[in-house]
Amino acid sequence: MKFSKIMIVHRHRRMMVFSIIVVVLALILTAKHENYVRFISSDMENAKPRDVWEYVSDFSNVMKLNPTIMKFIITHESTDYKQWNYTVEYEEHLSQIPFVINKIIGDFIVDKSHSQPAIKSTHRTCFAKIYCLNTKSEMIFVDLSNGTRVVEMIKYECPWLLTKFCMNEVLYQRKEIFRQLQTVFTHTRH
Repeated sequence: MKFSKIMIVHRHRRMMVFSIIVVVLALILTAKHENYVRFISSDMENAKPRDVWEYVSDFSNVMKLNPTIMKFIITHESTDYKQWNYTVEYEEHLSQIPFVINKIIGDFIVDKSHSQPAIKSTHRTCFAKIYCLNTKSEMIFVDLSNGTRVVEMIKYECPWLLTKFCMNEVLYQRKEIFRQLQTVFTHTRH
C-alpha cells in the first residue's frame, strides 16, 4: 500500500513539473516584444513624390513590389477629399520559410492632407488563426530638389525568442520593396 501511494505522489509531481515546463515554454514562445525600425529608400531621381505615393497607395502595385505577397482582396473602401481608407486581406509566405503562409488584414490610410504625402497602415498577421501579431507603418514621401525619397517607420510585434528571425523578415521585405520601387521609377519617366 505504501508503494502505490509513493507512485501516485511521484506521478503527481511529474505531472506538475511537466505542466509548469509547458506553461513556461508557452509564455516564452508567445511573449511579444515590440520592435521599431526606420528605413530610408535610395533617392529616386526625377520622380515626383505624388507619383511615387500614388503608385505605392495602390495595393496591386504593393503586390508587385513585395515578392512574398501571394494574393489579396480589398474588403472595404471609403474616401473623402483628404484621405482614402481601405482594408485588404492578403496572404504572404515567409521569405525564410516559403512554405509557411500568413493571413494578414491591413488597414490603410492614404493621406493627402499634409505637405508630404503619407501612407499609414496597421496589419494583423495571424498564424493558424490562433496567434496574431500587430504591425504599424508610416511611409512619408519626401520631396527632394531633384526627386523623391521614401522614409518608412515601422513598429512590429514579434515573439521574444524570434526577434532576429522577424527582423530578417522585415529587412528582406523592405529591401525588396525599395529595390523594386527604385526600378519602377528609374525606368519610367514621371
